[in-house]
Amino acid sequence: MAQTMLTVALPLALAWMMFCVGLTLSIADFRRVALFPGRVLLGLSAQLLGLPLLAFAIIYFFSLPEPVAIGLWLLALAPGGASSNAITHMSGGDSALSISMTAISSLVIPVSLPLILTLVVPDAQLVFSLKTAILQLAAVTLVPVLLGMAIKHWARGPWLDSFSRFAGRSSLVALFSTVVVTVAANTAVFHQLFTVASVAAISLCLAGMLLGVGIAKLLHGDKTVVKTLAIEVGIQNAGTAIFVAVVQLQRPELALTPLLYGVLMNLPAFAIIYFYQRRSLISV
Repeated sequence: MAQTMLTVALPLALAWMMFCVGLTLSIADFRRVALFPGRVLLGLSAQLLGLPLLAFAIIYFFSLPEPVAIGLWLLALAPGGASSNAITHMSGGDSALSISMTAISSLVIPVSLPLILTLVVPDAQLVFSLKTAILQLAAVTLVPVLLGMAIKHWARGPWLDSFSRFAGRSSLVALFSTVVVTVAANTAVFHQLFTVASVAAISLCLAGMLLGVGIAKLLHGDKTVVKTLAIEVGIQNAGTAIFVAVVQLQRPELALTPLLYGVLMNLPAFAIIYFYQRRSLISV
């Protein structure tokens, strides 16, 4: 049952969130991103280089035991994901920038993750399928987004506005559902919520967000860019980290930190969404 929730229900919820994101996007949004390549490049540098450095600092500072440390490495080497795109959208960030970063990083991760991981964990033997990673990204992110964009572009009539408003509200429900699914599928780790693994997981999330804010400030970005890079750098792809730990490394104990992260990262994510949604309601 738990395996079914992780492999079926969770991807479906994420795909629906990305479809809702697509309903708000147009080709013009991506053209606008192309006008500012520095944002994407610096954001990706923070994800692919900055996060491993942060993980190293956290591992050293807390003197983490090996299973927790390797789990943190896996998180740091798997940035982005559909969750960060949906959170960016619901927080009023730049969805096109977020999706662009996720698309590029997802193509890089299958190569960068095993290469860097073998440097810090020499006995790690990975066979990371680039084709599988691309297909997973397309199924959960690109296809739903493109479908949403197509409906927005071609559909006509007042029903579209009503449907878009419904989709926007339901995306919050879908995000909550991903949390419920993650928690329900991993109840065995509840007793670990107040251990050093939890501290390490939330520290990586918050430190990554601060790094994203710093990069955005360096770019003299507006509040939308600051928010987007904070989320993109701070929210990791826990699913990929769990997959590598359990399936490729065949060491389930290494999945502890990513599992805890999958639950705890929602605390700052929901806080950002809450404050944005509240501010939007006040301004209406």
